[in-house]
Amino acid sequence: MFSQPKGMIDSMINKEVTDLVSETLTSLGFEGEVVLEHPNDLLHGDFSCNIAMVLAKQVGKNPRELAEEIVSKIEEHEYIEKVEVAGPGFINFYLASTFFTQKTKEILKQGEEWGKTTRDAGKTMLFEHSSPNLFKPFHIGHLVNNTLGESLIRIFRATGTTVVPLSYPSDVSPGIAKAVWAILDKGWQDDITVARIGEAYAHGVAQYKENEEIQKEINEINASLYNQETDTQFWSVYEKGRALSLDYFTAITSRLGSEFDELIFESEAEKEGKEIIKKHTPRVFEESDGAIIFRGSEHGLFDNVFINSAGFGTYLAKDIGLLSLKFDKYTFDTSITITDIEQKHHFQLVKKAAELINKEWAEKSEYIQHGRLELTTGKISSRSGNVPLAEDILDSVRERAHERMQENNRVDDEMVAEHVAVSAIKYAIARVGMGKNIVFDMEQALSFEGDSGPYLQYTYARTQSILQKANEATPEISSRGGLAIVAVEQLLYRFPEAVERAANEYEPHYVANYLSDLASAYNSWYANEQVLDGSDAQNYKLGLTEAVGATLKKGLWLLGIETPERM
Repeated sequence: MFSQPKGMIDSMINKEVTDLVSETLTSLGFEGEVVLEHPNDLLHGDFSCNIAMVLAKQVGKNPRELAEEIVSKIEEHEYIEKVEVAGPGFINFYLASTFFTQKTKEILKQGEEWGKTTRDAGKTMLFEHSSPNLFKPFHIGHLVNNTLGESLIRIFRATGTTVVPLSYPSDVSPGIAKAVWAILDKGWQDDITVARIGEAYAHGVAQYKENEEIQKEINEINASLYNQETDTQFWSVYEKGRALSLDYFTAITSRLGSEFDELIFESEAEKEGKEIIKKHTPRVFEESDGAIIFRGSEHGLFDNVFINSAGFGTYLAKDIGLLSLKFDKYTFDTSITITDIEQKHHFQLVKKAAELINKEWAEKSEYIQHGRLELTTGKISSRSGNVPLAEDILDSVRERAHERMQENNRVDDEMVAEHVAVSAIKYAIARVGMGKNIVFDMEQALSFEGDSGPYLQYTYARTQSILQKANEATPEISSRGGLAIVAVEQLLYRFPEAVERAANEYEPHYVANYLSDLASAYNSWYANEQVLDGSDAQNYKLGLTEAVGATLKKGLWLLGIETPERM
């Protein structure tokens, strides 16, 4: 199981400052855990420590007086310019220009490796996301799941973890039986398309509710598909629709930048799950009215059916089977599954049942939830009524992105418009904390100013334009040329911290928010500072520009966003 440290800061300079304060406390005869944080306002320094307020009551001193006593005893350090006491007793540390100069050189030297760590090298993780319901289009919920799942995979890999991406398509269910029945009812069996599959599903759902005879027919189809009766007309339609659905899934997830090492199908997991549940009845499960249930109420959860009275495994049984298949096929430290917030209680039940079957299954499995996406403004056309499809959203946002770029005399390029559209959607999702609902405003998400994906892309393109004008691939930095410390430097070195915190807490928004702060700081600096001024500081300013560009490119890639060179 992966450790989940809470600290925000994990770097060489953090350790050195922490050690400095700890040694000072020891020399004064005090003991306490030193915890550093970054002040919210860069004007208050680079690190802040509240140890004086923590120890004040224990040692019988006023917090501010104690803080001043500690500061007076802190030894000089080459990377610390000054230490001050603030407010009721905070100790604020201001790093020296020598530290920032050295860090800028390191960033440029690391190149593609910037932002990566080896903290979790040797660990292996299974990561399941974007699991589609075959015979249904990839919809708005899948778009959120894919965005956050893909981003977390990239973030975990940046900390050295070996990640195996998996998807778990639902290829056998009553919903699929309804779609198969409807395809036959409409006479489409010889000309099945993805669009017709979507229409058929909606038709089958409606008819199932209204007509008892049709309900019986669909239930028979469902049983035939579960039992894999391959010599029926149902199976022929099913195979065609399944193949088309999988091709569609591959196309849409590729468009979003995702690849999967393996697809594990529900039909396979259903068989496995039923065998396991029967084997552990009555020890874990019990028979009830011809079904097999789990008494979740005995564990503070809810009772539910794992094998129904018709003998088929429910989604709960399938998820138990999936766990067994994962542990049979792979050796890993942790298995992560990202799901919609509405499935939280479902997976609590799965994990509790799994714990009673095989404790390791529960110990190594984590189920994390994301919120839901709400579309508020901007016209999103949909071929599926009230459920916007991922493809429709992408196409609508790309069309509007192209219009916005033409209106603002930007690059007129369809591929760039595609990258901008994906950026607008993914950033709007990633910037919100996991589990919180997301509001998507198309005009705001496509803005080239403020907290948006296109704004970050535009900032990156700006850095590249400056470097091209200077004709400098990697500026040779020999000195700062007298340049005072700027906010950009105070943020740049924190990038690996943002990545590690995102990995620790399964929260891509830490990377998204960091990039927004960095882009804002760079653009403010750029507005007031001429980079190509021919001064002694020009090379260092070019170095900062290249470092910002490298950080934005790597950070956006971790969010699944491409960075066009020109916009």
